[in-house]
Amino acid sequence: MVLEAIESIRQQQCADLEIIVVDDGSTDHTRAEIKSMFPGIRLVRLDGVGPGSARNAGVDASSGDILMFLDSDDLWLENHVQQLVDVLKRGFQVAYGTTKTSDEINGRDFLIPDKSEGLEGDCFEALLRWCFLVPSSIALSRKAFMAVGGFDTAACGEDWIFFLKLSARFPFGYAGPTPLTLRKLHKGSLCFLSDKKKLLAIINQVFSVLENEPRATAAHRNHFSRLYDWTAANMDQWSTVQDWYLQMLREKII
Repeated sequence: MVLEAIESIRQQQCADLEIIVVDDGSTDHTRAEIKSMFPGIRLVRLDGVGPGSARNAGVDASSGDILMFLDSDDLWLENHVQQLVDVLKRGFQVAYGTTKTSDEINGRDFLIPDKSEGLEGDCFEALLRWCFLVPSSIALSRKAFMAVGGFDTAACGEDWIFFLKLSARFPFGYAGPTPLTLRKLHKGSLCFLSDKKKLLAIINQVFSVLENEPRATAAHRNHFSRLYDWTAANMDQWSTVQDWYLQMLREKII
């Protein structure tokens, strides 16, 4: 999957792309395969620090003013880079697009944001309702990344925290309903709930951000307190984060 992800970057119709691969403690032949197939790509080796810290290390090793991310089990679709750059050129510091998820757990496909109903502008309130974008579908300026201190180092929920911090400070631009990222949801995915308590950890991480965020209100914090209790009582029935989301929609929790 890593090799396919890299190839999807190389297929972009955009010159002067700097590609940095962060190998966060792989135990197979990933490193050797990358060196063999893509000898010009820079590799950063870490020892299992987690997704947030790994992305931060990639940014530290980079030199560009525009940052984009690609998880190892995702793919950039045709014109991914150009579509996001076009949004940034409209004056935004943060841009995102639609992601198509191939759900190998439940045998269905779905879109993020749901039904391609993306928002543009102030997205803070909407992101308090649900995390409707993924790291592999965003582009942002280095200035915006540095302004929020990069990704959180939490083991899970680091992406939602990052987007919340960004949305509290910057309006988001939306690239439109046509998917520009392909995401695979499988049993090795971070969004597969091998440990269902991961959901409670995510809620706690978001709550900790809200305690120090000037735009957050007591009503926001109360919502996440209630969400924690409801999730704790029901989490055994879900196998993926998407299952959790759909149940919240059905019960009008979000």
